[in-house]
Formats: sequence, C-alpha cells, structure tokens
Amino acid sequence: MDIFFATKPEKLFSLVLASLLLSSCASVKPPPEPKPSAIPEAETVTLSEKINYGLEQYAAIKVKYATNRRKNAEGGFLPEIDTSKNSLSYGQEVVLIPLARERGSYKDSHSTFFKILMKAGLKDEKNDPIISIESSQSQALSEADFFKSLKADDQLSKGDILLFVHGFNVKFEDSIKRAAQVSYDLDLNLQTFVFSWPSIGEPLKYNRDFGRAIDSTDDFKNFLSKLAASNNGKRIHILAHSMGSKVVIPALTSLYAENHKFFKQHFGNIILAAPDFPRETFFKTYKDSFADFGRTTIYMSSDDRALKLSSSSYMADRDMLGFSGPAGFFYPGIDSIDITQALSIEDILGHSKYGNSSRVLGDMHYMIGENLRANKRYGFHVIPPNKYWVLQP
Repeated sequence: MDIFFATKPEKLFSLVLASLLLSSCASVKPPPEPKPSAIPEAETVTLSEKINYGLEQYAAIKVKYATNRRKNAEGGFLPEIDTSKNSLSYGQEVVLIPLARERGSYKDSHSTFFKILMKAGLKDEKNDPIISIESSQSQALSEADFFKSLKADDQLSKGDILLFVHGFNVKFEDSIKRAAQVSYDLDLNLQTFVFSWPSIGEPLKYNRDFGRAIDSTDDFKNFLSKLAASNNGKRIHILAHSMGSKVVIPALTSLYAENHKFFKQHFGNIILAAPDFPRETFFKTYKDSFADFGRTTIYMSSDDRALKLSSSSYMADRDMLGFSGPAGFFYPGIDSIDITQALSIEDILGHSKYGNSSRVLGDMHYMIGENLRANKRYGFHVIPPNKYWVLQP
C-alpha cells in the first residue's frame, strides 16, 4: 500500500509542512528603519552599552517569561505540561541581537532558513552572527520575585509591555529569541515578555502541539490576570502567532467577560498574527468580545503556505482566521489587515511576516507606539464594500 494514503489525515499537515521546510532553500509618515549604530530603547541590560564578541556588536535585550512547561532535573524545560499545583515557572533571559543585520532577519542556530544556508555552505555561525541567549545571565525566579520585580523603581521608567505567545513547532529557547528580535525591531521602549506553552518543537508533531495549546488556555489566563494586576499602569500589548491564538483567544474572551472595565484599562493592542484558528469558530463564539474591545488586529495573508494547508480539505476543511483567501473578510470593530503584499526575508512558508517583514514591523511600530488604528496609519488600501485593509509594500 502506498504510505501516503496510509497516513492518518491529521498527520498530513505535519508531513507536508516538513516537506516544505526541507525542500524550500493613512496619514502618518512611513515607518522608520531602526538605526543600526545604536541599541534601541527596548529594555536592555547593563552588561555594557554594546557587547563585543570579536568584531561583532550586539544589543542585549532582557526577556521575562512565564511557562507551563515541566522542568527537567537540570532546571531546563520539557515539551510537556506541568500538571502540578504550581504549574507556572518564571524567570528572565538576556538575548544578544547582532547590530549588523537587516530589520526582520531572524538567524539563529535552530532557524530552518539558516540551516539551509549552512548546509549549502553559504553561511556559518562563526562568520555570520546569530541571535543567541547569553546563558550566564539566565535567572529562574519565584512567582513572588517575578511580580515584585515589575514594581521595582527601575521599571517605572520603562514603556509598555509586549507579551509574545508563540505558535506551533517552537522550543522554549526559540520563543525567547523571537520575542527579543521582534521587540528590538519594533524600535520602541518596550518591556519584553513571553508566555511559552509546551510546543514540542518538531514539524511532525502538529497534532500533539494542537492539544498542548488548547490545554494551556487556563494557565495563560492565570498568568495574564496576575500580570495585569502588577504592571504599574503599563499597557499590555499581546502578540499571538499562529497556533498561539488557540491559547490566547479563549483566555482573553473569558477575561473580558469577567470585567470589561479592568480589561480595557490594562490591555493595549491585541495582535493575532497568522492565527491558526478556525474562522467560523472565531466569528460564531469570540468575535463580539474582540470587536467590543476595539483594539484587535488580525494579520492575514493569501500566500501563507502553512495556513493554506491547514485550511485545506486534507486537514480542517475550513478557513483559518489568518488565511485571507481571494476575498478576505471583515467585521466591524476589528482591523482585518491583508499583508500578502508585504515583503519578508528568511520566511520560506510566508507564515512569519509579523517578525520577518520590515513593512509589518513598521506597521506595528505605529499601532503600538502611537496607538493608531489602521485608518490612521500609513500605506493602506481599503477593499470595498467591506472595510478590510490591504497593507501596501
């Protein structure tokens, strides 16, 4: 029997995705490119103003995290949910971002694009600086110390909070590095946070990641409630990518239903980037809360290969929220933005434009930094009769 047809349907997405990964080698001025000659005002650590390794210079970005991953004996994190009473672990990492890089470039030792280039002999880690974690600065924190640190005097001068929730096929360390890269490239004075749910970090484990994401909703809601109560009046902006939307959407809806006033007071923008979430489920069950909140953005695309596959008849057989298709979609109160035309780098599947496209990063810069909705930002084309937005290159 042909093994392709013997494969279970729910595994087809993983197999095809792995094949793709392995076989693919308004009124405001335009967004500024970050200045490579200096460290941006994202929360940096005092290792030094600039960190020098050989001839390379790095920005050091502090990332605080909460995770419901189970710890191993050495204190590292496993791709399993911690089922104990105190299921959340806290801490902070320091990520080194090479200054000599393009905005949106995400080169690290685990990135598929960089691995392909290394295998082809076009890049190597020695001569091409990569994003990395400075392990000597890693700190595990108790819950009390974690939230106490948010109220420290030196935090009062910091800006709003960017909370990143990663998607499918992401290891713990990769979620930390990606959050730091996006925060750096946004070129804003942000405090960078991550909620890392226990993705296995393997492209053939889509179905298992799916279950872990769903099972992480309560832990995320618990963390978010505590963060909002300890944020010193700073707004919390949430950036959820891909399968991370399965964690974020139900949790935020529940929090909003409990206390609208508290939610609107503490939360800034909610950004669903390429959400791997059934569109019909969102519109039937969740849309009203997000529309009433009024500061939700959905970044969608018609050239997202990963979401095109998960929307196909082979998988869910229904459109995912982040896949715009030929017609796009619209709902009053929600900014639905088609980013198909936005160019990105090192993005084989077209699934990571939120972090790999300078154009999208620039759009988020004004959304978060100046609190502008889509109708006030630069470079959009409106598709009538429904007002969904197309981001111009």
